[in-house]
Amino acid sequence: TQDQEGEPEKEREKKPQPEKVRTPGFFVQFTTLLARRWRIFFRDRGQLFLQLAIVLCFPVLVTLFKDNANQPIANLSDTRLSSIEADIKETATVKRDQVKVGAAVSGIIMFQVILLSLMASNNSAREIAGERPIFEKEKFGGLRPSAYLASKIAFLACLVLAQSLWMAVFVNLFAPFRGGAGGFESHIIFLLLVNGGMTAVCLGISALMRTAEQASLLSIYLVGFQLPLSGAVLALPESVESITRPFISAYWAWSGSVGALEPKVLEAVKAVISTSISASQACVYTLVFHIGAGLIGAWIGTRRHQWD
Repeated sequence: TQDQEGEPEKEREKKPQPEKVRTPGFFVQFTTLLARRWRIFFRDRGQLFLQLAIVLCFPVLVTLFKDNANQPIANLSDTRLSSIEADIKETATVKRDQVKVGAAVSGIIMFQVILLSLMASNNSAREIAGERPIFEKEKFGGLRPSAYLASKIAFLACLVLAQSLWMAVFVNLFAPFRGGAGGFESHIIFLLLVNGGMTAVCLGISALMRTAEQASLLSIYLVGFQLPLSGAVLALPESVESITRPFISAYWAWSGSVGALEPKVLEAVKAVISTSISASQACVYTLVFHIGAGLIGAWIGTRRHQWD
């Protein structure tokens, strides 16, 4: 009996054990997920049409305000005029030109910033929350959160690049950015940063929220507060401004672009606003911080399990 019991055991030992299936590495998962995301993007005709409509139509809306922005600003004459009346009239003409041009230039920059913020919300608000059940199952099956998040960042970076560059270049064809040396390049950088910052923050919200509806609603609220809290239209009380300003991406992008204007146009903008303009470096650092904070939030959200 012992021999009979031992024989099956020996046979089981002789049988080859099935090889363990290895989980694909980071790079394989990343490329597979990125390719899948692009296939879904081009397969979903509704989403593709919406993206094209937004990218093409939003810059057209900005160019509707180009007329005043392109007008010249009169200069005060170097010599004193013959009469006080002529002097007052000339000063009033210069002031009128400054108000007209300054308001238009400042408004066009802020309009670009707000529209790019809307695009950013549309880019990433549902990106992770919308596929949370699938993501959780794939993560349980060996999907690396780092590869998943990296594929999302790569996909969204392409959208941010296309949207921001097209917005800057198209508007510049009809309402040239009135900046000094390197002014237009600085403007492009700030448009890229504000779009990237809002996209990253909304991606973080999407990763932290349980449902796509919650993420989308919170992202829309965030974009909605950008204009009134930026101080570009109405000056905020100093007590409120000091608290809200660090979190308002629209202010930093608008302030950075306004600071890149040529001195004459910059003075015209300052004549119509009561909000201070921050240094260009401070604007860049703050927007980069927004991008980093959004990505950290997205990392935390993808690492933790959120089963319904």
